Amino acid sequence: MFIEWAQGPNGFKRAWIQRRTDPDKDWANTPEGRYLNVVRIEALGGGPAGSATDFPVFSNLPDEQILEAFVTTVSAITGCPLPREQ
Repeated sequence: MFIEWAQGPNGFKRAWIQRRTDPDKDWANTPEGRYLNVVRIEALGGGPAGSATDFPVFSNLPDEQILEAFVTTVSAITGCPLPREQ
């Protein structure tokens, strides 16, 4: 599961939750190896246009709620419209 949205007139982002099972890759020692990843994409449905950034997830909220909260917050702070249902 992922969410894609417009971040400005010509910018697009994709966010998803990743689970890392290799303890060496779980750099923040999260409870479930969960990380929220965000990457710039060329267009909705397009491939990555940059390197992903990861945020460790310590919350026990479901993945869908974490993604929705992240996108809503980023959109509210930046003044970009929220994505329509996907």
